[in-house]
Amino acid sequence: MTDVAEPAATPRAVSTLAVLPAVVRSQWLVLFRTPAMLVGSIVLPVVLYLVIGTANSDQKENGVDWAAYTLAGLAVYSTGAIMVINFGAALANERGQKVDLLIRASPMRPAVYLLAKAVLALASGVVALILLAIASATIGHTGLSAGTLADVLGRALLGSIPFLGLGMAIGYLAGPNAASSVSSLIYLLLSFSSGLFVPLSQLPEAVRQVAQYLPTYHAAQLAWSALGAANESVGSALLWLVAYGVFFFGAAARFYRKDSSERFN
Repeated sequence: MTDVAEPAATPRAVSTLAVLPAVVRSQWLVLFRTPAMLVGSIVLPVVLYLVIGTANSDQKENGVDWAAYTLAGLAVYSTGAIMVINFGAALANERGQKVDLLIRASPMRPAVYLLAKAVLALASGVVALILLAIASATIGHTGLSAGTLADVLGRALLGSIPFLGLGMAIGYLAGPNAASSVSSLIYLLLSFSSGLFVPLSQLPEAVRQVAQYLPTYHAAQLAWSALGAANESVGSALLWLVAYGVFFFGAAARFYRKDSSERFN
């Protein structure tokens, strides 16, 4: 019996896989040369942790130390902010600079450009989480083992993936001058209302009721569940996040098609 050769990858697939690392590198260079927005998303949570996380060292929230509880909440805020504010605003700004027109005129598929930006956003989230971990280890107030800390931060990164869809939707819906303000306002409201800065127990009853339906709430519950401090199960949090991911990416795809139709057809 002769061996049956496996079908070769199509030229388009090979081209896509081959060009992705180069596009990621080019996006990294763009980010490295204009780091102001990303620095805010990475440094601000560390500063907030150093201030808020050490303010009530004897306090407990949902049965866990305040520093550990705050660390998980700010890890969720940090990764989500990168996906919504930085990813979304960067898309809108580059649309204003006609980068998408350049991509249309090149052999590169637009999907590769978006995928490269998503990869870079996730990598930036990892950097933000590492800085938070260093801050927590330096202070030494969390009392978390290395394994638990890694679990908390990994769940925060996982919970941030649906927010890539929200950032993309804002990037294609808002104009380049408004995207940064719109994304910041939306995400700050979501974060505050979900208890990422102030525990839900200290917020008004109306806010606590609304919080249960917010994506940031379920992302935070996923991270807090690693500490045993969540108000819902891991399965429930994941289901909510998957549903929000489908909704956000679906909306982003619709806005992308609408924008492409209006500008290029």
